[in-house]
Amino acid sequence: YNSRLDSIQAIVANHLLKKIDHITDSRIRNAQFFDKELRKIPEIIIPKRDPEIKQVFHIYVIRAKDRDNLQKFLIKNGIDAKIHYPVPMHLQPAAAKLGYTEGDFPVAEEVCKSVISLPVHEFITREQQEYVVKKVREFYDEKRN
Repeated sequence: YNSRLDSIQAIVANHLLKKIDHITDSRIRNAQFFDKELRKIPEIIIPKRDPEIKQVFHIYVIRAKDRDNLQKFLIKNGIDAKIHYPVPMHLQPAAAKLGYTEGDFPVAEEVCKSVISLPVHEFITREQQEYVVKKVREFYDEKRN
């Protein structure tokens, strides 16, 4: 009985590993597309990527000027843009006992005010990604004119 159960568990695990590889590979491809296209927009900052590190891209985060209005614009246009980490760690309630206040880590605070997450999941199509880039570009083009 144990041998048969072990075999079934191995089959299920093998299937899940193949699925995880597909998900990871899709997210990496999607992030690479966004990196290439969004890098062309001066108001967007793409984080530095270390080619020696394989990022899975659980979320795809960039820094954007006028982030809050960009997010509203993207959502209005049907794009699931999110702010995942709006409060820096030193200002989180769990860190209150450490005694840090606003201004103690200005870089972290500035980053938290500019980060936005775009959809990078394995189900997003290239056409949908192109639409996201088009809308980000449109937002900044309107602001510049």
